Amino acid sequence: MALFISTLVGAQKLHTIFNSKLLSKLIVGICFVLAPATFSPIADATEQPQELVFRMPDPSPITEYAVTVITEVYKELGIEISFVEMPRDRSLTEANKGHISGELGRLPNIGDEFTNLVRVDFPLFDSRVLLVADRRDCGLCNFEAIESYAYIGGTHSVENVIAQQTVEKPSIKVVNFEQLQMLYENDRVQAVIVNDFEAQQLRSISSPYTITVPYTRNTGYHFLYKDYAYLVPQVEAILARMAANDRLREIARATGAEMLAAPMVSNTSEFGAISITAGLRENYIEIDGSGYYWELMRRVFTPASSQVGLFANGPTRAYLGYVDERFDIFVGDYTVATQDHSISSRNHIDFDEGLFLFARDEETLTQLQAGEHPRPICHIRSFSYSYLFPESTTFYAADDQLDCFAMLDMGRVAGVIDYGNQAPEWGEYPYKVAQLRDPLPLHVKFRNDARGHGLRDWFDSELRRLVESGEIAEIYTEEMLQRSKFYLNMPKVNSPQGTP
Repeated sequence: MALFISTLVGAQKLHTIFNSKLLSKLIVGICFVLAPATFSPIADATEQPQELVFRMPDPSPITEYAVTVITEVYKELGIEISFVEMPRDRSLTEANKGHISGELGRLPNIGDEFTNLVRVDFPLFDSRVLLVADRRDCGLCNFEAIESYAYIGGTHSVENVIAQQTVEKPSIKVVNFEQLQMLYENDRVQAVIVNDFEAQQLRSISSPYTITVPYTRNTGYHFLYKDYAYLVPQVEAILARMAANDRLREIARATGAEMLAAPMVSNTSEFGAISITAGLRENYIEIDGSGYYWELMRRVFTPASSQVGLFANGPTRAYLGYVDERFDIFVGDYTVATQDHSISSRNHIDFDEGLFLFARDEETLTQLQAGEHPRPICHIRSFSYSYLFPESTTFYAADDQLDCFAMLDMGRVAGVIDYGNQAPEWGEYPYKVAQLRDPLPLHVKFRNDARGHGLRDWFDSELRRLVESGEIAEIYTEEMLQRSKFYLNMPKVNSPQGTP
């Protein structure tokens, strides 16, 4: 299963992750690894051991969860655990030789190759292998579209995905997560292939331009060296009890570990009727059900639903209707605005046209950007833009963008936030304009529940199929294909101007 990352971590950092009673043992273990002498095999386990030694995982919520669980299990058995530093692709060999006591979390069939390791037959956690990249560079960012990638050596789940690819790209195998992140952030590679709990540690993971492409889903199991096989039934029994009394769930909450939702329903008819809403936008979302985005929604969800309902409203009414749970899906939102009640599609459907600030004169425009104007800035009620301005800025939320420009003409507001560098033609003034941000990707929003996760997974999979097959060209214009970067993932014959 998912493989933990090895990295050098200072004593202070370790203290925040592991029990302080283990710290001295850990330091001794690290010194032992760095010493020129080789490991000595552990003694035959004819008696209950006082201590078990494992490779130290790199800090993350899911690894902290695993360490906390395993520590608690062995504490009940009267056994302490400690950790030593070593590269991930070396630790399996050392565990198989009995130089360390086993592995915390590995793929379930790893014992087929490393035959001295005995699996504790209890699923510790699930994870996915992800390709992480910048959607501005590679659209939906499959292996065909990226130029290069890096991965951590010894991560069998990742190496299995790489081995299944039909295209070869330049790649760099690194020893630890720090090297991986350095290569990615310094643009030495265009993508990284990692487990999802590792991806969450990337500094760029929260960027709206970062895309995560899921591949295989894996389950992590705890393994022990064969001399400790007699402990396996005891460990399994304790883990089962911890699951039954919700102790595992408590540890997950305490450590911030995100557990994967159950897999999507296999019979898509179980989705039943699906209701979708969006704000009116000429040519994209029309009241009569026509428009580019509506056609995309029909293509994606009709095969998975007994009834697909499309409901166009004003932007505010559409969003509030979704929040009030009158609709299952909201089309045309941003990942930067996702609330706890929702999840966003991994794949974007388009990029917007950038965000602009309109004012009647340059002086007002400058004052607004500095947070020094007494009158508010008007914007559509559904969105918040406070993160783009100083804290002293005041705002007025309207139901319609035209209302904002009308109030601007009357002097009731000092500025208007709108998309695209276009103001209504009936404006009384030649507005002054400043760009607030570059174009952002537009996403689809789903409920943060089991059905919502299933709908999201279906959407992402079907959109990717439409793009990679070239069928998206039947729905989107060439301008939209270029703007969304989908042309980068389409068959060459179907992409605009024959671009691969």
